[in-house]
Amino acid sequence: MLKSKSIIFLSIIFLLIACKKESVVFKTEKIKDYYPLKVGKYINYRLDSTVYLSLGTKKEVRSYLIQDKIDSIITDNLGRPSYKIKRTIRSNTDTTKWKDLMSYLVTFDSTRLELVQDNQRYLKMVEPISNGFNWKGNSYINTAGIPSMQYLADWKYTYENVRRPFTVNGISYTETVTVNQRNDISGIATDKKSYFEINYSKEIYSKSIGLIFKEFLHEAWQPPNASSPGGYYESNSYGIRLTIIGHNF
Repeated sequence: MLKSKSIIFLSIIFLLIACKKESVVFKTEKIKDYYPLKVGKYINYRLDSTVYLSLGTKKEVRSYLIQDKIDSIITDNLGRPSYKIKRTIRSNTDTTKWKDLMSYLVTFDSTRLELVQDNQRYLKMVEPISNGFNWKGNSYINTAGIPSMQYLADWKYTYENVRRPFTVNGISYTETVTVNQRNDISGIATDKKSYFEINYSKEIYSKSIGLIFKEFLHEAWQPPNASSPGGYYESNSYGIRLTIIGHNF
């Protein structure tokens, strides 16, 4: 009888220790750690923009410097406190003249981070931040009702490389998280005799800093026809590459 009680007692102790260990392991990263929000905070980026010229018959990459700065706290259309971020731009050669380019809104709501740009709402990050966790980041966008935005339908955002280092411009950021948003090719991208479409998007965030790298490309090619003997890129094709070059915190 005594031996039986001892076994039961030891079993209970073992279960308590196991539960305690499990609760420690379950800890996950927080959005606020990877996207800190404070008025006056800014990040400078090199912007490489892919543009399509001559009625979409050719493309080139143009480079600029931009700054994203948290300008103020306002209330969004749902009555939630949100951060207005202003983006200014200057050329690579002129270091003094900054011009207003655009602004966007960021809202941290419980366990998710929303970004509104050009009247479109994106779910940029959702907790828990753990490898393999995924969500529909473009679910608020009316992709069915806006033909030019149909390519954004059903994107599945997925975390990978959580708390892994990433190097940008020779600087290593020790704790980052990658958000893979899309990597899809229809057709053969090197064959301009037939239709192809590329949709690729990825963002990388560093702890205590925010977005340090972004790469996006939507490119749709129409093959030669009677009105365009050489073929052309569709008018909503564009590409962006952002790499951090400095920040003020």
